[in-house]
Amino acid sequence: MKYRNIKYNYHEWKTFDGRLVTGYHCEDKKLLNGLDTISFGAKTINEMQEYIDDYIDNRQEKLDNQVLTDSAMAEYYAKWSTAGEF
Repeated sequence: MKYRNIKYNYHEWKTFDGRLVTGYHCEDKKLLNGLDTISFGAKTINEMQEYIDDYIDNRQEKLDNQVLTDSAMAEYYAKWSTAGEF
């Protein structure tokens, strides 16, 4: 399936208790390039399209937030990491 030139798939599977469930899954590498997210899912086609719209329409904001997250994680690990203590 495609929406705004982004591929995603429809899936059906059974839960641990045997119920049939459905959903949509996207792992478009170009869409998610530069982000920690490698894939995402949605329960409905409308929800999937809203997620895709958000990733496309707010790309720069998401990339800027990723830079902040990466910086915060690096600072945290530099201060609190236990690597090399033992």
